[in-house]
Amino acid sequence: MNFTKLLGTSFPSVQTDRIKLRKIKLGDAPTLFNYYSNENVYRYLDWNGPENLDRSYEVINFWNKGYDEGWIIRFAIANKETDEIIGTIFLSEFVGKRAEIGYELSEEYWHRGIMSEAVKEVLSIGFNQLGLVRIQAIVTDENISSKKLLSKFNFKEEGCLRQFECHSVTGECKDMLIYSLLHTEYSKKNI
Repeated sequence: MNFTKLLGTSFPSVQTDRIKLRKIKLGDAPTLFNYYSNENVYRYLDWNGPENLDRSYEVINFWNKGYDEGWIIRFAIANKETDEIIGTIFLSEFVGKRAEIGYELSEEYWHRGIMSEAVKEVLSIGFNQLGLVRIQAIVTDENISSKKLLSKFNFKEEGCLRQFECHSVTGECKDMLIYSLLHTEYSKKNI
């Protein structure tokens, strides 16, 4: 996808009451590595996060290159006051007018409505600026918080993808639930 054609020449930035969604910077690497070192953060993901600080720099470069190449738009979720990264949120897997949403947040900021603010903005970008018709999410059944968040935004559970996701470190393959939100449902809800 040509993000610059749809979003402008510079990486988009959005501010809410408490957070900024912005480009991930190399200076974010130590904090990214630090919060990913918490098993509670990566428990439901398909990887354990960067193994060391050097790998954090590589991952950030990879994600930012992905934006330039048009296959992922991954935002830093930053504290509005300090600009410190506290998580990331992304749209990827672009096929036609469909994309997948994913996210993670430092445990220190859980249960404060931070991710709701971030999801609201990314859905708006996806539907209103990128012209998507469908945004989907794939989560483990055990990830109760993520399922509640998706339901809050009117995502519908569509079914179980059996043995769909294999963890990059453990090799364990898990069943995953697929959720989707259509632009028509998003418009009706007026999120």
